[in-house]
Amino acid sequence: MSDEHTYKLIYFNARGRAEHIRYIFAYTGIEYTDERIPEELWPEYKDCKREESIFTFIVQLSAMPYRKLPVLEVDGKPVAQGNAVAPYLARKYDLMGKGKWDELICEVLVDTLEDLEQDDMGGLRICSGP
Repeated sequence: MSDEHTYKLIYFNARGRAEHIRYIFAYTGIEYTDERIPEELWPEYKDCKREESIFTFIVQLSAMPYRKLPVLEVDGKPVAQGNAVAPYLARKYDLMGKGKWDELICEVLVDTLEDLEQDDMGGLRICSGP
């Protein structure tokens, strides 16, 4: 499947909060760069800046919005919050089902993955990394 955009997913070297985004890329066959940041380098990454032209001014913006991961760069523009990114990709690649009920079930599954990652379900940790 070809895609008109370039994607780079930035996260730690773990499954965690980026895994459902990786599942979408794997299922659709969309090529992307999977950048894994070592935890010890995170302080440097979260404070890095990028330049962007807004009207006639060049401004410095955070390369890591909200100083949180995961970040998905779409054509070089960073977007944070994995639970917003995943539904965007799912809608874009027609993975949200055939109606509002199917969309709801997809959102429930994403939130369940998040719960499992955060250990909110009585000690069950099947999505966390090494």
